[in-house]
Amino acid sequence: MKNDANRDSPLSLIPFDAALLRRHLEERDAALPESTLLKELTGDALPGMSNELFILHFSLYHALYRLKETAGREGFYLHMDPMRIRLARVPGDGACRHYEPEPGRYCGAPAGGSGYCSVHDVLHPGPPTDVSWDCVREFYLNAGNIRFGRSDLLKKLMNGIFVYAFRKGEIESALALFGLSRPRRRTVRARYRELARKYHPDSEHGDESMMKRINSAYGVLLEVFML
Repeated sequence: MKNDANRDSPLSLIPFDAALLRRHLEERDAALPESTLLKELTGDALPGMSNELFILHFSLYHALYRLKETAGREGFYLHMDPMRIRLARVPGDGACRHYEPEPGRYCGAPAGGSGYCSVHDVLHPGPPTDVSWDCVREFYLNAGNIRFGRSDLLKKLMNGIFVYAFRKGEIESALALFGLSRPRRRTVRARYRELARKYHPDSEHGDESMMKRINSAYGVLLEVFML
C-alpha cells in the first residue's frame, strides 16, 4: 500500500478494514509492534519519508482507537503501546485483571473482590478511575489531524503526545489543579493568569507554595497542549 500524495495534494486517511484489523489482532496470541502490524496489513515496506510514515501511523491509530471502543463494549481490551499492540479478552469475575504488556496477557489467577490476585492487588490500590480527558485519543480520532503530517507543528505535537503518554499521572494532576477537563493552549494560559493573580506571593492572599505548584503544572501542560 503506497502513499503517492505530493506536497500540494490533500491528505486523507488510509482505510484499514475494521473487521480485518480486529480478526488479525484476535488471531495473535502475543503482542506485536506497530511496525510489524503495518507491514502485515499493507504488505509493503514502510516508507522512509517522515510525513508518509506519519500518514500510515495516524491512519492505523485512528482505526485502532475506533476498534478499542467497539471491542471494549464486547469485553475486550486493546493495548496500544507502539511496541506492544494486543487485543485481549478481559477475564471474567473471579480472575485477576492485571494486564502485562509483555508478553501481552492478563494474569488470570484467582482474584478476590478487588478484581486482582494477592500478588497484583498491591499494584492497583483503590477503585479504578476514568481518565477525565485523553488527549491522545482525541488527537487520533479527529481525522482532520492527519494534515499535521506536513506541518511544522508535527514534531511539537508528537512530542506533546509522547510527554502525555509517559507523564500521564502528572498531567492529570495538573489538569485537576487548573480545574480543566478539555484544555486548549489558550485556556491553559487564561487559567494560569487567573490562578497567578490569586496565589502570587505579592497578592493579598498569596501562597508561595501553591504558586510553585501552579508554575510547575503550567510548564507540564504547555508541553502537551500545543494548539
